Amino acid sequence: MLLKDYYKTLEISPTASEQEVKRSFRRLVLRYHPDKNNGDALAEARFREIREAYETLSDPRLREEYNYKRWYNRSLGKLFREVPLSPAGIVKECERLYHYVQALSSSRVDADALSYHIRTQLLNAEHIRLLQQFNDAGANRQIISLLITVCRSLPWRYIEPIAALLQEVAGADTAMTGEVAAFTKIHRAGRQWDRWRVAIVIIVTAILCWLIYSIGR
Repeated sequence: MLLKDYYKTLEISPTASEQEVKRSFRRLVLRYHPDKNNGDALAEARFREIREAYETLSDPRLREEYNYKRWYNRSLGKLFREVPLSPAGIVKECERLYHYVQALSSSRVDADALSYHIRTQLLNAEHIRLLQQFNDAGANRQIISLLITVCRSLPWRYIEPIAALLQEVAGADTAMTGEVAAFTKIHRAGRQWDRWRVAIVIIVTAILCWLIYSIGR
């Protein structure tokens, strides 16, 4: 995962003093606080990012750890993560994941890491709440379609919790809920086949062995 640039979030330089961190935090909180923005989902998400950045940069120990990560990130030439504060931003993150997974063979996909990223980064409670507040059907459809494609190679135990989150994104849109339900049904059927496959192989092997033994006699 790419690192967030907390200094950019607070609109300060990396050499900012503790007092400068506090002043910038107070200024931005006054601008983006939910009570001052009439339930604006974008402002609310921005406010949470500002608070997260402040909690790290106002603590000397956490700031030192973050500075090391930031330096290491820059030394590798990596970009900082663009925080998806809007449905379009979340779509962009999903597209990035889609292209990454498409470039891998299914055998190289780390199912645990992929599932964790989807559940805790792309479809976390904050992002789902944001998507529900904006209620952008086009963006929601793109997110669902991209993540369904990304998850096709995952085993059933990973599909079930992700499908539940996708249903939250779909909301009352019958077309989207139907797409998620169909995706879930296909994987559930695959799971049932996996359960019986081993037993069928054992039975067929036993029958072949019996036939070979009978013919040999």
